[in-house]
Amino acid sequence: MQTKKGNIKNLRVLSSANKTMNIDVGVDIIERKRIKQAILKHPKRFLKKIYTQRELENLPVKNELYHSIGFSLKEAVWKTLPPHTQKKTYFEDIEIIWNKDKPQIFLFGKKAKNFHIDFSFNKKIVITSALRIKTRRVF
Repeated sequence: MQTKKGNIKNLRVLSSANKTMNIDVGVDIIERKRIKQAILKHPKRFLKKIYTQRELENLPVKNELYHSIGFSLKEAVWKTLPPHTQKKTYFEDIEIIWNKDKPQIFLFGKKAKNFHIDFSFNKKIVITSALRIKTRRVF
């Protein structure tokens, strides 16, 4: 039997042929004034119900914009989870921790490595998206 000489690049291509990739997408849009009104009406109750202490301590700036982004990101991340996990997941289980000006996702206290998140905003709304990428081997 003869074999072809291959390089590492070819081996990576061959090994990736045994993997499948699933991507789950979650998108959320929220009006900033709704978060602002909730904070003004019930500041302690609303913040305690939606955000963990670690999230509140970690905000770069304590204003409604960062609260709106955090709320919307939690919703977008939740939408990427499988239905059986969604039923068991609450706001405190999804944390948005800011590292400089970039949010990081923590699920059930552990840093989530398989997410790509993005956000955009203007004076009225915040829109966020979350991609959860899963790869698994198929033999």
